[in-house]
Amino acid sequence: MSSPPRFHPMGGCPDISPRRCAAAQWFCAIWGYSCCMSSSNNAVRTTVAQLDPRNVTAGIDADARTLFAEMLDSVDLISSRIVDGILNGEHSYTESTLELSVLESVVAENVEAILLDLSGSSRSLEAPRRAGRIKAASNIPMAGLLHAYRLAGLQLWEEMMSRSHASSRSEALLRVSSAVWGIIDEYSNAAADAYREVIDDIGRKDQQAKSVTLLTLLEGEAASGDIPRMLRALGLNEHATYLVVAAELRGTGEDPMPGIALRLRAAGIPSAWATWKGEFVGLLGCLTDTDTAIATSVIAELAASRIGVSRTFANVTAASDAVTQARLAMQCVPTGDSGVHRYGSAPLDVLLVRDPASAAEIHTAVLGPLTTIDPRDAELLLDTLEAWFAAEGSTSEAAHRIHCHRNTVLHRLAKLSDLTGRSVTRPSEAAELYTALRALRLS
Repeated sequence: MSSPPRFHPMGGCPDISPRRCAAAQWFCAIWGYSCCMSSSNNAVRTTVAQLDPRNVTAGIDADARTLFAEMLDSVDLISSRIVDGILNGEHSYTESTLELSVLESVVAENVEAILLDLSGSSRSLEAPRRAGRIKAASNIPMAGLLHAYRLAGLQLWEEMMSRSHASSRSEALLRVSSAVWGIIDEYSNAAADAYREVIDDIGRKDQQAKSVTLLTLLEGEAASGDIPRMLRALGLNEHATYLVVAAELRGTGEDPMPGIALRLRAAGIPSAWATWKGEFVGLLGCLTDTDTAIATSVIAELAASRIGVSRTFANVTAASDAVTQARLAMQCVPTGDSGVHRYGSAPLDVLLVRDPASAAEIHTAVLGPLTTIDPRDAELLLDTLEAWFAAEGSTSEAAHRIHCHRNTVLHRLAKLSDLTGRSVTRPSEAAELYTALRALRLS
């Protein structure tokens, strides 16, 4: 008899102890010891990993191919044993909606396909792909799918060992053990890939359905009797204080608030989001004033574009008005900037963005004379005026903000007064200057 193999053909034997492992027992009977421990497992993993999936059966000799071809006559019997093993060893199948007859057909298809592949008759991965699609549609977890393939592989290997021993082909089977487990691994991977495709498709359809539900609420087109159900579908509380958020989507494709839904969920604030009319809009359900403050803070922290937040509202039927508020608030952030504006925090800005024509008229009437000087000088005067307003009329603070002497600030404000005929020292004229400046910044 030839020397024993250097690795255990079972590869990984998850959840199977050496005493229960049929392959280990068989090795012990033939070679006098078991190779079923971690070092041999690592060896076979390396061997299988080095195989080219397209040529995984290339090294199977005639004796082994004959063994596998003969097993095709017993596909139903082998499949029945595998099904019993799956139902007893993987509880997710007994708890799923998958019918027994469907499981039996899937197992039989995969056993037959594997044996046909090993015997050199035909090669196709449609059987494992169908298995993956069916398991995903039946709500069987991915872990359950992969565990079932491991259980099936163990049962199939036991059948192979038993038949090879009876037909004196034991050594032939051992020589191709890597190919056997390589194919089982390949089938498992194909099933997992198909499973993920179905789950991804379900996720996309679920997101599309949620988007339609959200937009129906935000457009104010939901029947009052349907609102509680729609809120539940979005994961929002029926009895909450709501906010609408509108974020500008820029041509760069950059996420306006990266990870916003996860961050809000971590803070205990549910939200639903969708893309609508070139904007990323969201409906947030806050249970307390503290939640509202936290939500606004998180949005400000993540803001990567112009973002507007509506006033809070208690009845979802007011959502369409809140959308208008959020969009106006978004426009109150200067074009090209990133930041958050809460509707109502600057009423003058809202008036200006609501009526762009009037805003442009005010800007021209008040600051139009600045077009007669060098544009760089004009911008310097406007920056100084803006700093003065931000400093609440403090010349020293304004000078600190723009890094110059306070006398420079006074000189520039005087120059601005000469050009516009309006002085910041007179309240009504200062109001006109401020309004015109905000109209310019928001244009």
